[in-house]
Amino acid sequence: MTIEFLLYPLIGILSGFLSGFFGVGGGIVIVPSLHFLYKSLGYSDEIAIPISLGTALACIIVNALSAIPVHHKNGTISWVNFRKLLLGIVIGPVIGALISVELDKELFKKIFALFIFLISLRLFFKSGESTVEKPISYTIALPFGGFVGTLSSLFGVGGGIFIGPFLRFMGENIKKAAGTSLVCTLPVGIIGALSYMYLGINTQDLPDYSVGYVNYLSLFFIAIFSSVFSRIGAQLTQKVNDKVYQILYALQLLPVFIYWLLA
Repeated sequence: MTIEFLLYPLIGILSGFLSGFFGVGGGIVIVPSLHFLYKSLGYSDEIAIPISLGTALACIIVNALSAIPVHHKNGTISWVNFRKLLLGIVIGPVIGALISVELDKELFKKIFALFIFLISLRLFFKSGESTVEKPISYTIALPFGGFVGTLSSLFGVGGGIFIGPFLRFMGENIKKAAGTSLVCTLPVGIIGALSYMYLGINTQDLPDYSVGYVNYLSLFFIAIFSSVFSRIGAQLTQKVNDKVYQILYALQLLPVFIYWLLA
């Protein structure tokens, strides 16, 4: 049990801060960290990967609920764009969870690594995009929301790393894009976590304190720390220069790429 209680505070602090600061939900930290934890405890990838994903999505709910009020107070949420993306975001996580449980786990790790790397590169080299906000039509928002919901549940990342760049491309201010993407992680987390719980309900040899592919012991101890640091991250968002912020947004993804490439 020692390794768990050493890792939980670190996972909670880092994932919570990244969630509030970048609007990414925190799954990019929680998933590889829990995967490492469960592998070190002797679980195979067939168990370690889906339970890491399901638990990460449950943690994202806590992070989002903690940081959303701060972003709302600071005016860094576009509720209009959130409502347009919502329907697709609600449908997609169920599809993503179904795919993840059946997908070859070695293939999963390599696809995830490549996806994270491409997102990081795009953000790093595209810091000069237009800052003139463009209206997002429902014909674009609905399929994109479904696509994001599917990928988010598939990779346990909440959706912020996809929605933030999309809103930025549509002309949204980088910090408002982050705040809006954070709100979007809430329905992804709820639907995704429930899906993983249901899909794993009859699975044998799960870690203790698990309901399907969600481990509520991990959830509880991570959430203690992440709920506090997500608010701190959201408050610090306002204090960073926009261009520096976008570069930091890209750089945070590189360690995740390296982990999944080598896992």
